[in-house]
Formats: sequence, structure tokens, C-alpha cells
Amino acid sequence: MALTLNDDQEADLLKLLGLPEAAPGDTDAGLVIDTIVDLAAQVEALDPAKPSTVAAAAKRNGMEVIDTATADALRRDAAEGRKIAAAAARAKVEASVDDAIDKGKIMASRRKHWVTLIEADPGMADVLAATPNETAVPLSQIGHAADNADLAQPAGWFY
Repeated sequence: MALTLNDDQEADLLKLLGLPEAAPGDTDAGLVIDTIVDLAAQVEALDPAKPSTVAAAAKRNGMEVIDTATADALRRDAAEGRKIAAAAARAKVEASVDDAIDKGKIMASRRKHWVTLIEADPGMADVLAATPNETAVPLSQIGHAADNADLAQPAGWFY
């Protein structure tokens, strides 16, 4: 049985086999057959059940094969890392809110509100930092009565 190909089919065959294009009708049939035999031998040597074959195929496609235990450990460690990062971020937010309370910028009763606000919009930390000290709660002395010379003797009710 003779196999005849048109010019387009012949060009596609050469391209699929990785051979250089030839002028239409000028293809070396022996080269094509030798290439097909060589590819068939390579495929026969591949055993898809062998781990080395799977690893090689994965590497060709830019992947890496790892065992299940290692993958599970990586997933577990990544989840733990996300928890630690979230806890550190929350601690930073809480520290900035506590600092604002200590400086009298906000009242202690608004702590939870500001923590939630900054977690939802981190830009609010800058707003809180820009708020002047003692805006909500005065912390410095306004005056005192240490130099009260009008009272020669302490008041009786004071004792």
C-alpha cells in the first residue's frame, strides 16, 4: 500500500517530527522513517509507571514532584506562617491604638472601634497618628493650688 501525502500534509508531518522543511515533493522518505523509528524507540523506553518518567515529564513542563508528606508539611507551615503574620499585624495595630490612648488622642472606650477601623483601612493609622495629643483626654495639669496664701489655716473639713 502506497501512502501519498499532499504538500500541506507533508509539511505538517515534517513539522511534527521536528525535521527541517523541504521543498514540496523533495522529502527524503528514509529520513522520515528513521526519525519515526527513533521516536518510537524513545517512547518504548518510557514507562509511565516509573517515578523517574513522571519526574522528567514534570520537569520538562516547569514543575517539580514532591511527596505527599512534604507537601502537607509545606501547607501546614504556610498556614502557620499566615497566622503568625496576622497576629503580628494585629499586635501592631493594637500597639498604635494603645499609644494613642496613652497620649490622650482617643478615649479608652473607643479602643475596639479604632482597632477594627484600622484593620479594615490601614490608612486610618496615619489619621490616628496625626491626631494631636490630649484631644480627647487631657493628661497634663491645668493648674494647682499650692501657693494659696489666703488660707492661714487648713479648712476644718479637710481633716
